[in-house]
Amino acid sequence: MKRLPLLPLDLHARRRETAVGSSLAPTIQGLAAELEPLLLGELPIPRQKARLTRAGGRCPVHGVLLEFDPRSPHAHRCKRCDRAYTGVEHDDWWAMGAQLYTAERAVHAATLYALRGEPKHAALAVRILSELADRYGQWPNRDNVLGPTRPFFSTYLESIWLLNICHALDLLDAAIAPGAGPVGARLREQLIAPSAALIASFHEATSNRQVWNEVAVLSAFRVLDDQRAFQRRLEASDGLLKLMEQGLLADGSWYEGENYHFFAHRALWYGMQLLAAAGLSLPAALGDRYASGFVTPFLGLLPDETIPSRRDSPYAVSIRQWRFAEWCELGHAHRADPRLAGLLSRLYDGSLTHHSNARARSTADAERNEGPSALSRADLSWRSVLMASAQPVPAASVAPASVVLPSQGLAVLRREHGQVYVALEGGHSGSGHGHPDRLALTLHTGPERWLQDPGTGSYVERTLYWYRSTLAHHAPLVNGGSQPTGSATLVAFEDRGGMGWIQKRASIGQGLRATRTIVVCEGYCVDLLEWGRDPAVAESASAAAASDDITITLPVCGDALRTTPFAFAPTLRPGAGGLEDGFDFLHHVESVAIEGTAVIDAIAVTASGAPGHRANAQLLFAANVPTTLIRARTPGAPGCNETVRHAVELHGPTGRLVSVWHWKTSEEHPAVHRVLLDARSGAAPGGEAPGESPVARITTADGTTAVHGPAPHGWHIELLARHARSSVDLEGLVTDSFAPIGAEANADRIDAAVASATPLSLPLHMILGEAHYLRTEQSWNEAGSPTATVHVALVEGRVHVEVVAHTGVVVPPDGVDNPLDNERAQVNADGVQWYWGTTDGRWGQAALCTPSGSTVLMTRLVPGDWPLPEAACTALADDRGWRVRFEWKLADLPIASDGTITFDLVVNERPANRIRRRGQLLLSGRLAAHPSAGAYAYLRGDRHSPAHSLRLRIGTQLLGH
Repeated sequence: MKRLPLLPLDLHARRRETAVGSSLAPTIQGLAAELEPLLLGELPIPRQKARLTRAGGRCPVHGVLLEFDPRSPHAHRCKRCDRAYTGVEHDDWWAMGAQLYTAERAVHAATLYALRGEPKHAALAVRILSELADRYGQWPNRDNVLGPTRPFFSTYLESIWLLNICHALDLLDAAIAPGAGPVGARLREQLIAPSAALIASFHEATSNRQVWNEVAVLSAFRVLDDQRAFQRRLEASDGLLKLMEQGLLADGSWYEGENYHFFAHRALWYGMQLLAAAGLSLPAALGDRYASGFVTPFLGLLPDETIPSRRDSPYAVSIRQWRFAEWCELGHAHRADPRLAGLLSRLYDGSLTHHSNARARSTADAERNEGPSALSRADLSWRSVLMASAQPVPAASVAPASVVLPSQGLAVLRREHGQVYVALEGGHSGSGHGHPDRLALTLHTGPERWLQDPGTGSYVERTLYWYRSTLAHHAPLVNGGSQPTGSATLVAFEDRGGMGWIQKRASIGQGLRATRTIVVCEGYCVDLLEWGRDPAVAESASAAAASDDITITLPVCGDALRTTPFAFAPTLRPGAGGLEDGFDFLHHVESVAIEGTAVIDAIAVTASGAPGHRANAQLLFAANVPTTLIRARTPGAPGCNETVRHAVELHGPTGRLVSVWHWKTSEEHPAVHRVLLDARSGAAPGGEAPGESPVARITTADGTTAVHGPAPHGWHIELLARHARSSVDLEGLVTDSFAPIGAEANADRIDAAVASATPLSLPLHMILGEAHYLRTEQSWNEAGSPTATVHVALVEGRVHVEVVAHTGVVVPPDGVDNPLDNERAQVNADGVQWYWGTTDGRWGQAALCTPSGSTVLMTRLVPGDWPLPEAACTALADDRGWRVRFEWKLADLPIASDGTITFDLVVNERPANRIRRRGQLLLSGRLAAHPSAGAYAYLRGDRHSPAHSLRLRIGTQLLGH
């Protein structure tokens, strides 16, 4: 078999470059020391399949991840409370880390043998690969969370694992290691080929995870010497190159945000090495985007040296970790960039104590974040040993600056040498990993976080719904409901050093559009929020139905030392009723009506959740509509204690809210002495400023008064000093726009094909089978060919729906929480989900139903007090299935004026030998969003998009019944 390398590496030259005395020699020495316990000891390869549960791997007290210790499979320590936790759920979570750790140690051992030639390292790598090959088929491909896999619960984890295994074998082959030939043949046959086939069978469209799947499969084809399969996969319309074109934005960032940029770009690094080793290259423009991707995620770095927690990101991740140093090293080796050199100088500056042994416990590319630590080249890993510059990167210095990335949505204005950080959220929604936080404001001064993005905690805990709500961010929402999925458009950006501004615009729901303007000066910022009817929304049913009963809610700050006015009274705020709206997480809610200008002496927090300085910033605001101030206790950022947050409610379909934040400067003196606000359109405080609507008059410590207001060209600031008068006009208007990516283009609405399809007449009788089946690990045939019969009919002014499912029956225990994740327990049981659409293209009524004896347990999936149907259930003979009947009055259904209604129904099926749902039968037919990904039932829970539904003709003559 011909060797097709995975890295563009001259091994002989690299041995000379990394010899004893080189700058990378300590790295090699450290990796060798970390392997010593494995040379003669038992390998930490788990017997069980890794399993994802709500409890597994997290401290039950603090909610933070437990430490991973490869030598401790049954005791798992919390660093926060210094206590070891035991239990099968923790052991099954440990199994994930142990698999990745062990595969990565095979690469470490193979790398050391390739460079130093010590037989003990070759023997260790061969032993790991041999044992994995023998055990791969023993792990079951069953009960997975996201895609088929044997050792893990998600396909992308097996992709990372397989990629490491391929690199270990490739390095052993390159170094002609003893024993590599025999183990390689067995490994290819028993693990690499079947694992690659399993991964290749599942496609995740434009997800960051699919980058790993693509690179793993391509690497496997190279190791298997299957050049034709490699070329076909690479050139496929949904292959790696197409993923890069779609996922990398013009600025080089990944469209799902910084966290998933780091993850996807690490996979792209492997892919680029693979292409180079194969003698291939990227088109120049795409290559530039890839190269920019090493720098772009650091452009928005927060003053406390953490990555912004935008979208689905972990909270307060420090860049002073070895994996970020390695990222910069590899980026600089790819294309020298002074900004990367500056970051490395910062990371290697010796300003902290070295206390991290994170690399010794690393789990390949499934990163585990650690606290900040001193770093040097000795902390790097095998990738740098083989592919980083042989010589240290020259020292450099880069000052933090204001930045705008229109597509990514990051727009930051910095002051005081980067210690003041003001950002306005926008850009692409981030698709499935995005948050409904368009127009959210962020404000940090040094380590103090006045307005912060909390990121996301555990994906399997109920609090995920809080972190993914608009209410958890400092962004506007309408009538208690989170914003709909969508993008925000950059309207203007300009920074002149002492003065700058950002303006963005977004649809926020209920047919409303909001524009938010942020003007940042020395020591203060002006914030203007304006809203009204969205002119882009046609006179559809949603626009026509919109009323003047509108309340805009805007979270404005965290806790406060003092508020004026302060006479709060207890109240209730249920929101729109959906868990994803966030209001279910509020308690101790209080409110007070606001007249005129309100003042809040805010309290900041630090990244640890501890309070910052108590009197360093003040917020003043006024509105031109009736206003209420809300105070409530809410979840804190992930891993932090509960906190107090304040929000304003603005009552009216159009209006404006003007606010001013001011803070003490670096000299610890207040920058602002006096603030006058006027939210009335056309009002000019003092009459000094020309323009459309001056909104704020701010007198600073030197006696200068700045009068702020919007102007036709952008933003006008009139400066009135004791003996002089001048003005500043901020411009920077933007006309560029961008196209949606992935699933962000109205994925939650009925699409045009459904709306224009010929309605189906009743009665409707359908047998659901293979063409309607959404699978998990097994195909429809492999699952035993489950079927269901659905009958929909009109009977005496009522709609009857009958479902007969030939799938057996598994019912969840009453009153038991789902131990696996934050979905309802009933999704992992036999049952039915039905959906009725509204005239504005959304689901108006929906329920999750499970048979229970002769009754049907129904849970509303759409908030509201709409009437549930009459329902009954019977079991089929010999326990071969079940039958449920539903009956609705026509008057209770949201039927359109043309006598049609959208409808869909999903039948869930789960055999008794599984813990998760095996598949679903869809009345409207198998999803076609992607030829492979759309045919799977993973992560669907009780959700179903209105974009996939049927239209039924009820008949206008029956609407009066």
